[in-house]
Amino acid sequence: MRVLKLFGLLCVFTLASLFATERAQASCTATITSLNFGVINPVTPTTVDVNATINYTCSSLITLLSYIKVCIEIGRGPQDTDVNSRVLTHTTISSEKLTYNVYSNPALTTVFGNVYGSASPPVIIHHGPYAIGLLATARGSQTVHGRIPVTNPFMLRSVGQYNSTLPVTVRMAIVSVIGQSPCTVTGTPANISFPIAASLISACKINAQPLNFGSQPSNFSVNVMSTSTIASTCTKGTPYQIGLNNGLYAVGNQRRMKAGDGQFINYELYKDSARSQRWGAALNTAETLAGVATGATQNASVYGKVVPQTGLRAANYKDTITVTITY
Repeated sequence: MRVLKLFGLLCVFTLASLFATERAQASCTATITSLNFGVINPVTPTTVDVNATINYTCSSLITLLSYIKVCIEIGRGPQDTDVNSRVLTHTTISSEKLTYNVYSNPALTTVFGNVYGSASPPVIIHHGPYAIGLLATARGSQTVHGRIPVTNPFMLRSVGQYNSTLPVTVRMAIVSVIGQSPCTVTGTPANISFPIAASLISACKINAQPLNFGSQPSNFSVNVMSTSTIASTCTKGTPYQIGLNNGLYAVGNQRRMKAGDGQFINYELYKDSARSQRWGAALNTAETLAGVATGATQNASVYGKVVPQTGLRAANYKDTITVTITY
């Protein structure tokens, strides 16, 4: 009778020790690399695809021929409405955002999320079956595919750094069959932060329309006027200056058009309709046209004038002006 009691106590003690060991050893650890979309030039934007890697280790006591099922979940960021609508937010202007997302497959068709059985599920990976029971360890990695699409209105977003942080959870379960059901918690999951970043730089593009003074009699006696338009587009918030050089045939600051026979006709270009502010190229002076970009196309008028001149022969007179935008 005493022997039976002792044996019963020994069994209870041994089983309790095994369960305590399982609880202590069943856990996951994980690391993840950052996802950096790099520098985006809004003048020549493209869809940017980059990858990150999750490395994980999960250990637990298991039974013979069991599997360790690893579930990797990525949640929504602090500014996201859900995992299907992820955004990067400007570091100092919270209203400025860029859309992006992360995917679990190379084709970038399945959003990497945390809702089981949805269109944006976690990734489930099975390790095993293990031929021996006791302590088993599952190690692996999972690629996270990121994309920031070209459809973002980059020009209308402020220059600077855009960031987000996604919560990542790696959890495990011990199962006897392979399946896509959620991981019932075994041990301690790994909870890590996933940093995402992109940088939007200042950039500009510019286009100038021809300025044509038309056909005039060789002995014209009044000023001949004409206008043209320079269209510039720069990243929102970018300070810029637009300058015009003196052309190909200037003498000093006097602009001239040249005919095929080598004859010249003087003309000038101005920033204002009164034609009193000569448009030149000296930066940080009144010669250039300065502004701050809105992100949309901004048009500036160029006002041309030819004053009456004597001794002109009938011909086509031309010049080429270089327009420079500095930002």
